[in-house]
Amino acid sequence: MPTFEYQAIQPDGSSVSGLVFGPSLDQAIRDLTGRGLEIQKIGNATQADPIGNSRIQETTRVQPTAAADQPSIEYQAPQSGPSTDKRSYVATSILGPLVGKVSLQHQKFFFDQLSAMMRAGVPIVQSLTTLAKQTASPKFQRVVRELQGHVEAGRPMSAGMQRYPEVFGPVPISIVRVGEEAGGLDDALKQAAEYIDDEIELRNLYRRATIYPKLLLGASIVIILVANLIISMVAKGGKGLTSPLTQPATWFVLGPLLVGIFLFLRVGLANHAVRYWWDGFILRIPYAGKTFRMMATAKFGRAFGSMYRAGVPIQKTIPLAADACGNEYMRAQIYPAAKVLESGQGMTETMRATGVVSPMVLDMIHTGEQTGELDNMLHKVSDYYADEAKTRATALGHVMGVVVLICVAVYIGYVVISFYSGYFSGMMKELT
Repeated sequence: MPTFEYQAIQPDGSSVSGLVFGPSLDQAIRDLTGRGLEIQKIGNATQADPIGNSRIQETTRVQPTAAADQPSIEYQAPQSGPSTDKRSYVATSILGPLVGKVSLQHQKFFFDQLSAMMRAGVPIVQSLTTLAKQTASPKFQRVVRELQGHVEAGRPMSAGMQRYPEVFGPVPISIVRVGEEAGGLDDALKQAAEYIDDEIELRNLYRRATIYPKLLLGASIVIILVANLIISMVAKGGKGLTSPLTQPATWFVLGPLLVGIFLFLRVGLANHAVRYWWDGFILRIPYAGKTFRMMATAKFGRAFGSMYRAGVPIQKTIPLAADACGNEYMRAQIYPAAKVLESGQGMTETMRATGVVSPMVLDMIHTGEQTGELDNMLHKVSDYYADEAKTRATALGHVMGVVVLICVAVYIGYVVISFYSGYFSGMMKELT
């Protein structure tokens, strides 16, 4: 396979040079720009490909010079493209969560189609252009066009995705970033689509489990209001049905409470400090906390295994995999592990020090270290935890449906008992 030597500027402004192996010069350029490098010079190298596949070797230098006999070409850096600056707090944490969200169905279609087009060999810029025209959401169309601009400017797609946290969740962004780092973006996009599909399935499960109690509660309120209206029209002074949810005083308290919960879930959780506290809290909830921990562990292990197998340095693999776990509390606990590794500690001891990894996972990591199969072992852990978490989440959804149904039954029972107690009290007063 052809070998190319390049000189480029990293995102932090430092110079870098090295070798890249690829089937063509165009593919080599795409590989480098996909890593966020601004190419200054690239050309054929005299060194043969020692491994026979596409990989990148690099060493950081200051003002490197090419060999005199090495053919090279000057590479014109692409235009600056869309802004990479972080959007304002109001736009990302207030307005975005309230009015800027995009449905999961739109996101799943985007990741699924983009993965399929890339597997078919369609250039990513052309794929993004096509998908921008196909999406039915004007908001998402603008976002996809901006992603296209970032890619045309030689930046990774995740650089544009992270500017829209109200559209792309932290897990899809991290999965895409892992694919960019590991050199398997098409597989990462497919994995992001599968993750969103699981989210849709879980949400639909909760909707199905709670639809009957919701309908029952709504019908009870409507029936009480209509019955009271009929009683007031037919029997003047007749005593109607009483219910807490039909009393204005109740809604003076319940209304602001529901609005507060909505704003907390939409706006409050967009703040990293609030999200850290909340994610730590849900991990301590009986049964549900263990389920959420399993989900986060599965995502971490799958991302770690993919990057480790692709040859990404382990110090870089740990924080990227932590980003992909989807739990801010666990992410913050895992992040310092990269520094611990630099001190010479093994992977098992490093992950034990985080305090968020279960003993079973630690044992499997230790086995993987001893056998040299750490990536395969982590994928097995991820598959096990993903299946177990899905089973527990399904059971939790059914339990929630039953709990809501019991609460509605208690409410309706209170209304019925209140009506008949008032009715018989009135009769007793008339008799006496």
